[in-house]
Amino acid sequence: MKLIGSILYHIFVVLGCSLLISKVVSRLLGLKEKVGDNLGLVLAYFLSIVLAVSVCWYIYNRKAPLPEAPPSYNSKAQATKATPAEITKLQPQINALRQALQKPAVILRSAPVNELPEGHVSCLGRVTWQLPGEEWPVDSEGNRLEPLATLFVPDLPGVPAALSQVALITIFAHEESWAENPLEKPQLGCIIRTYPTLEGLVPCDYTSSIWKTRLLTPEAVAHDMPFGRCSGGGDEMWDKIVELEDMHHIEYEEVICDAACETNEMEQIPAGGFSNPDLHATYETHKIGGYPTFIQDGEEPEGYPFVLQITWDRAADLNIGDAGIYYFFYNADKNDWIVTSDCY
Repeated sequence: MKLIGSILYHIFVVLGCSLLISKVVSRLLGLKEKVGDNLGLVLAYFLSIVLAVSVCWYIYNRKAPLPEAPPSYNSKAQATKATPAEITKLQPQINALRQALQKPAVILRSAPVNELPEGHVSCLGRVTWQLPGEEWPVDSEGNRLEPLATLFVPDLPGVPAALSQVALITIFAHEESWAENPLEKPQLGCIIRTYPTLEGLVPCDYTSSIWKTRLLTPEAVAHDMPFGRCSGGGDEMWDKIVELEDMHHIEYEEVICDAACETNEMEQIPAGGFSNPDLHATYETHKIGGYPTFIQDGEEPEGYPFVLQITWDRAADLNIGDAGIYYFFYNADKNDWIVTSDCY
């Protein structure tokens, strides 16, 4: 934007000066009477003035000293990173930021399974419980939606307040995340069923024809952290983070967060990472609660807090665009959902 503004500024200066000079010269030399209505001569005269002014303006700016740009401490090429001793001195500030940002969440570990265990278990690629009389949902054209997930919520630590009165969530979706049903556009064509209690539910077996069944095992984390400014934390908090980064040559992802646990493959999670009570990380995984790990610039819809996300899952053949994520936002008072997605 600064480059565009600078270009426009130079153009306006050259054209403005050229117009003023052409008017003055024309009046002094009486060119209007000599040239008359000859458009070609008028145009040639004005362009010659523009060319002369452009050359003068270029020479002037070449001689003018350019202000030195302040050093960018966020640039890895220019900055010298803080030493361990310097980071130790900053620990009180780092701990204060962590305390203000961290949220509890429930990570859903994805694992292959030949047969789901009996009872109330969460899974991907199947819907296994419903109320009597409920049927396999279809879109506006009568096509069956794919069973995406069965999620049991009771007794899980770190569940967001919006789901406090929800016992079970089942999700049906289109094969492609962008295949929106106009009737359910705020939900990306998904059908989401919420059940306040497990009483009266009956087992069913809706199995996806394209996604493999995966067992989702819940595991609590205490310190889920924002993926970036757009993921949450508030502008004021991020201003403090940027100030700390700039002054002390540190980076949020390396110092304030201990790890970035990406996708359900989770190669970067240290052994026993989920059970480590001191681990501060951004979990770009299947999860309930915590922060949405927006890939692009996303935002939480007003009145609809973020409650869960489902990520692409290579082992389940679940592709959401290009390694993308479904984000689920829920208004408990309206029992209403908004679903968004993005990808790399």
